[in-house]
Amino acid sequence: MTRKVTKQFNVHNAKQFVESLDETANSIYYVFSTRHIEFPNDSLPPTPSDSILDTYYQPYEDMIFGKKVNVADVKHMADKYMWTSGVVYAQYDHLDTTLPSKQFYVTVAESSGYSVFKCLSNNYGAPSTDQPTITETSADDDVYVTTGDGYQWKYMYGITSSEYDKFATSDKIPIIPNANVQANAVAGAIDFVTVTYGGDRYFSVANGVIRVANVAGNTRLFELESFAGANVVIANTAGTFTVERVDLLGKWSNGNLYAANGDPNASNNVANGIVLQANSTFLRVTDVAGNFFGQTSNVVVLGQGSGATAEIASMDKNSTSLSANTDFYKGSSLYTVAGTGSGQIRTVSEYIVTGSARRVLLNQAFSTPVDTTTRWEIGPRVSITGDGQGLEAIARVNTATFAVQSIEVVNRGNNYTWATAAIYGNTGIVESGSTSQANNANVNIIISPKGGHGSDVISELYSQTVGISVDFANTEGGNISVDNDYRQVGILKDPLFANVQLTVANTVLSGGGSGSVTSFADDSIVIQGPANGGAYAVVSGRLGDKLYVSNAYGNFVVSSNTEYRLSDAANTTTTVTEVLTNAGRSTSTHNTFDQRLILVGMEYKSGTQEFAIDEKVVQDSTDAEGYIHSINSTGGGQYTVALTRVRGNWLATDTASGTEYPFRGQTSTGEATFTGFIYKDLVPGSGEIFYIENTVPITRSASQTERIKLMVEF
Repeated sequence: MTRKVTKQFNVHNAKQFVESLDETANSIYYVFSTRHIEFPNDSLPPTPSDSILDTYYQPYEDMIFGKKVNVADVKHMADKYMWTSGVVYAQYDHLDTTLPSKQFYVTVAESSGYSVFKCLSNNYGAPSTDQPTITETSADDDVYVTTGDGYQWKYMYGITSSEYDKFATSDKIPIIPNANVQANAVAGAIDFVTVTYGGDRYFSVANGVIRVANVAGNTRLFELESFAGANVVIANTAGTFTVERVDLLGKWSNGNLYAANGDPNASNNVANGIVLQANSTFLRVTDVAGNFFGQTSNVVVLGQGSGATAEIASMDKNSTSLSANTDFYKGSSLYTVAGTGSGQIRTVSEYIVTGSARRVLLNQAFSTPVDTTTRWEIGPRVSITGDGQGLEAIARVNTATFAVQSIEVVNRGNNYTWATAAIYGNTGIVESGSTSQANNANVNIIISPKGGHGSDVISELYSQTVGISVDFANTEGGNISVDNDYRQVGILKDPLFANVQLTVANTVLSGGGSGSVTSFADDSIVIQGPANGGAYAVVSGRLGDKLYVSNAYGNFVVSSNTEYRLSDAANTTTTVTEVLTNAGRSTSTHNTFDQRLILVGMEYKSGTQEFAIDEKVVQDSTDAEGYIHSINSTGGGQYTVALTRVRGNWLATDTASGTEYPFRGQTSTGEATFTGFIYKDLVPGSGEIFYIENTVPITRSASQTERIKLMVEF
């Protein structure tokens, strides 16, 4: 038996993590800093191990502070492939077993922000030389084709500069789903058909214009005129034309071909075509569109790529004759490529030759009428078999080999989960009394992902990474330390706060009578907020209008809303008027935590040295120990000392009896006493550490902000 856990399982887990921040019974996450003690080699931080020591005990002992992760701090991430000229990008293919590991999408730097495009066609493995850009497409466009390199791109989403700065790394970009792209995605659409073998003898091809529409009033009967392009003699050439698109630009409103600065009138585009051959006096142009042949001295020719300009001296049609054989094009497709009624495909039911007239009877009338400005192409018919509907395509034939060169999708259709195609064309060769058909080309139909391109960009780009970006901004309002440094960061889920102070008012007993904080018994559980989405804690003490709680989960909030009244199992309720997540710090909130043990009222013993930062200190009478993170003067010869790696039961000086419990430095000769504590914010060991990252030391400062970007792989 063989088995496979798909990439989408990892993507699903990533989605579940992101959703856990915003669902009703949401999880709470903090990014924390830890370890101010040096690694053996700080310039080469060790790789964290999966040992219980490294992922549980040690990070809690070394923990300094943390900041809450908000929904806006989290994004799904994708691999970063900046568009680069000359790279052959992979194209999307639902049959490609290695697609997740390929560069099948690109990020493009725009004038404002960034755009992400998915490659639907790489022009049969050609290097990409023409960068896609949002200025030439939009969220509701089906596709975007860069005519210069033949690539076909689908716009997926955009990234603002601020989003990019917040989340992007050297190898990852954030995913910002675009609502318009999602709304315009078509399930089971087919955007591209790959030719794997072009076949041969596809002779029934032609192009031209409608000469007479609706012959004799028959809306299915049309007289055709064929031409392939134009031979253009040019003069007054500036620059060098290449194989490129050219535009025929009309005069300015004053009747001049050029403005005072020498520019032609780019807003007066009357026709265009593709240059196949060029020199300083001649252009051979094909795929002409617009009123191309009605122009001579009243237009300027402008090369879109080269910027070259010229005036037309003379022009001849480079005509090809339609077949003189009746029914030569029978069964082929006629596609209106430009002009009135463009974008429609019909099947040729009959091809009628009458004298010099060449007419086609189509299988049905055009939905949008055509006229003499309509350009058409005849080519092999693409016959689709599948479980969806609406797919229409035309086959392009290489007229040197008469093999199918490419398939152009005209209408993508929808709801396909499988499809096959056959390419039929008249050879014009009579065998055994009938005209032989060409149908030996082979193609693969590429079906869009579930929901269509852009419907679920997270899944489509195989996003197995979640980016968390949090700023440690100086002191965060006086709630995190700006002393010392740290060299390890991580993510902590659902910790419990140990020393929360709730100021309450308007306490009401279950029977309706008035109560007070003493109405809440020790060790009783109090709850605030809606079921499954609020906060809860265990009552640990009371004083005045203050209720002290521990093992607190969730965010207690100040609110007079009935839904947010604090209650216990006896249905005693009260209104919360102030919340401190640590009774010892007047600015403490759920947005941050400080996990150091703070010794207050510290005084050095006479004649001793000062302690050194990062030094180990020991209290001899209790065997308690810790490492000094920071020392700050409070005036009058007193200090506060912050400790990590705290072990044992520290005792403060008993000021009433005068009993002292000094502690000593293990490196210095420092010795000191202290009079009180500010306890750690969190219950030690509570919550779950599921991410650890070691880094070179990051030194804190009151004037700086550190942006912490963590990439969590699923």
